Amino acid sequence: MKDELLERFFNGETLAASKVMSLVEAGGEDAENILASLYTHTGRANRVALTGGTGSGKSTLAGALSRHYRAANKTVGVIAEDPTSPFTGGAILGDRIRIHRTSGDEGVFVRSIASRGSQTGFSTTAAELVDVLDAFGRDVILLETIGIGQLEHRIRHAADTTVVVMTPESGDEVQALKSGLMEVGDVFVVNKSDRPHADAFLRDVATTLELRGEGTDWQPPVVATVATGEEGIEDLVRAIAAHRSFLEDGERLQRRRHEGMRQRIRALAEEKLSGAFWGNRYIDGHFDGIFDDVISGQLSPHGAAAKLVKVFVECGKKPQ
Repeated sequence: MKDELLERFFNGETLAASKVMSLVEAGGEDAENILASLYTHTGRANRVALTGGTGSGKSTLAGALSRHYRAANKTVGVIAEDPTSPFTGGAILGDRIRIHRTSGDEGVFVRSIASRGSQTGFSTTAAELVDVLDAFGRDVILLETIGIGQLEHRIRHAADTTVVVMTPESGDEVQALKSGLMEVGDVFVVNKSDRPHADAFLRDVATTLELRGEGTDWQPPVVATVATGEEGIEDLVRAIAAHRSFLEDGERLQRRRHEGMRQRIRALAEEKLSGAFWGNRYIDGHFDGIFDDVISGQLSPHGAAAKLVKVFVECGKKPQ
């Protein structure tokens, strides 16, 4: 069944790609086996991240970029991580609705997924779905985060180019610098640039970036857009292409991807260790007693954590 599904997948069947993505989202051994089969087919796509605050217009920009790339006869994949619904546990799917003008075009594949409590703006599952679209042969893959601020730096490990989307209401340049996003962006967008004070904000961002960029090889450009009217989209596409050319000069792209893979392996190892730790029967058997020692004042929380880790290490030495 899996071999047949993958054969259809590599033949470009959209329904097969959707089923593969569903299996990957479900996780487990089947997902890992599929991803292992796809891994050698990845690495060709240009991966572009769209990150920034909630309401900055990332989804509208993703739609506008998708239509522009399609007009250039490039295939597009979009992975949009939505907040988890408190009722169903699934994605609210707002992003898929906002990119609806590309519906019916098989050259655009949009997948919205639930964040599942991710605190990084882009989960490991989302990164794996990007791999699926890469193996499926998409030319450009747009990665959209849920927009939670300074923790979004990890999106850089999943993308070749990180586009930070801001609006004139984002605050002054000092606050923008403090947010952490100024350090991760390769291209900056001031969206909704038809609003009052947009020009002043754009100048502030550009000045801040000039200070940040002293002594670096790449100076991030600042692009003004009005995504709802698709104004400035060509300028944004040119900025993304310029950064891609910069990466392809020498070994920059390879180094960036290698560092991203290093961080991804670390994140996956942390997830597996966490699952192994809390799913361990010895930890489960000792937890209540250790917890009682904390409540009674005989043990500190740090002492309790150290004791649990010691139990975990020692149980690993016991014959199974």
